[in-house]
Amino acid sequence: MSKIIGNVVIQKRNLISLGLLKEYDIPINDGDIFQVQLDEGKVVLVPMKLIPADQAWFWSENWQEGEREAEADLVAERVATFDQAEDLIEDLDS
Repeated sequence: MSKIIGNVVIQKRNLISLGLLKEYDIPINDGDIFQVQLDEGKVVLVPMKLIPADQAWFWSENWQEGEREAEADLVAERVATFDQAEDLIEDLDS
């Protein structure tokens, strides 16, 4: 069973006012953006963050998969460092 933590009021121009109980530490601020989802007849508000359009590539699934692979390589110590470019080139050639 769900826990009730507040009420919603529909205002003019279909604006929604969330009346959340103060005893819950919900980090919501003026101007926050939420995606509205329908889930089996329920309305679900999902917090969203806006990112600049020229940085959207970083958040693509393909790029994030590469980030996860790189992080796994770092954790597993499957990385090499070089003091000089010549050493890097020699390693690449081998």
